[in-house]
Amino acid sequence: MLVTDELLFQYKRCHRRAFLNIYEENNQKQEEKDFIVKLRQERESHSWQVLQTYNLPYHQPKLLVEDSENNFQVASMTENLMRQGVDCIYQGVVIYTHYGENQEKIVFETSPSLLIKQNIPSLLGDWSYIPVNTHLGKSMKPEYKLISAFQGEVLSLFQGVNLSESQIFLRCIDKPYYLNLKIWIPHCRELIREFIFMVSGKNEPDVFISRQRCSFCQWFESCHSLAKSQQHLSLIPGITPKKYDSLMAEGINNLASLCEADLSELIRLFGNEIGNNIHQQALSLYHSQAIFRHPIITSIPTNSIELYFDIEAQNFDYLLGVLLVNNETKEKKYYTFLAENIEQEKEIWLSFLELVNQYPDAPIFHYSEYERETVKRLAYVYQTSSADVQPLLKRLFDLHKFVTNSFFLPVENYSLKSVANWLGFRWRDPVTGNLTSGYHTIGGDQCVFWYDQWLKTFDRETALRDRTWLNYILIYNEDDCLGTYQLKKWLSTQI
Repeated sequence: MLVTDELLFQYKRCHRRAFLNIYEENNQKQEEKDFIVKLRQERESHSWQVLQTYNLPYHQPKLLVEDSENNFQVASMTENLMRQGVDCIYQGVVIYTHYGENQEKIVFETSPSLLIKQNIPSLLGDWSYIPVNTHLGKSMKPEYKLISAFQGEVLSLFQGVNLSESQIFLRCIDKPYYLNLKIWIPHCRELIREFIFMVSGKNEPDVFISRQRCSFCQWFESCHSLAKSQQHLSLIPGITPKKYDSLMAEGINNLASLCEADLSELIRLFGNEIGNNIHQQALSLYHSQAIFRHPIITSIPTNSIELYFDIEAQNFDYLLGVLLVNNETKEKKYYTFLAENIEQEKEIWLSFLELVNQYPDAPIFHYSEYERETVKRLAYVYQTSSADVQPLLKRLFDLHKFVTNSFFLPVENYSLKSVANWLGFRWRDPVTGNLTSGYHTIGGDQCVFWYDQWLKTFDRETALRDRTWLNYILIYNEDDCLGTYQLKKWLSTQI
């Protein structure tokens, strides 16, 4: 049996993902999203930056021919470097073989970002190595600590020395977090026991769909299909693992049984508001129809000219997109205000103001609080007068807030993608020209990747970048505006 830090990391975040990566054929996976590739590259870059902070000569074990499956060769080279006593090893692999009960062979494999030499004797000589790991998170998470503890445990066994600490570098932090291995190794051992029990017994974990954790997983379509066939409770917005366990304990194990459940029992479990919301949301999904939450008090503004507003941002707000809809002529025109660097942000802000001020009576529809907060931020940063900003803020109308306050919709979450897709709207894939849906729906994460690619295409001779990537983003942003427009049209027919 093979136990790696990557498999343990996956297991901590999602038992099922680790199981499928071991037992399912890789051809059942979806293609890895570009955004995940970008994150992997960023982590490598982050590790390289951390390497520079130590200012040590380093060695990197490499194969002459790249072979991601042949970590045993890399481990052999890493061990040779450790026995030589080099100061620092970059992207090394350490393997330790353990024989458990019934002489079961367990191979522990770990790949710390760095191995740093310390003057503490071990089986290697008058020195030993501590693991240093890098992560892109901005705050410390339990899985980071557990994986570093695993690395510390494997290195302790491999070197014949009890390591007392390991180090973790987070994104944008130039100093390491020192992890007390005496505290965290016992937690890690329990995680390993659970993992081995699952793998050795081939105990396939239940499916649980979590929008945040599942959306980038290559097994998403497989798990989602299974969850749909089971009418799984996790497909209902607002059902957390804790609420799921509470419902299961009451014998409520799928969408149909939740719809049939006694409302008073749900209120007893979760309180009046949450219990009622869960029940109504389940009914909406089960019957595939919208349900009014309560009498709608707020009306949706309507005008001959309407504006639909969406922002793309990455470190700064580089694209303000506006769709102008003329309800009298049925014409639509898409305007873009694009900053190719942060110095141009003020320019696009002023140009945006110039456009929207041409239509002082036009409501400005958007989907999320982000657009309102960005308007406030840009107005503050660029010292826009209150006389210009306050009327603009009054014209902003958040359709997300309106929808979630007014309806239960037959959707699995209330993102613009889910709601607009339910209405029949589809985002274009700018690369292929195809319409997208499901796991392959173009999202904001893809824009992050495209923007990053655009930054990388700088031509020193022409001092220009390849605008193909920016054009992809413009198409995506226009579809965001069109999706918002589609939603507003539907809402206008409901009230």
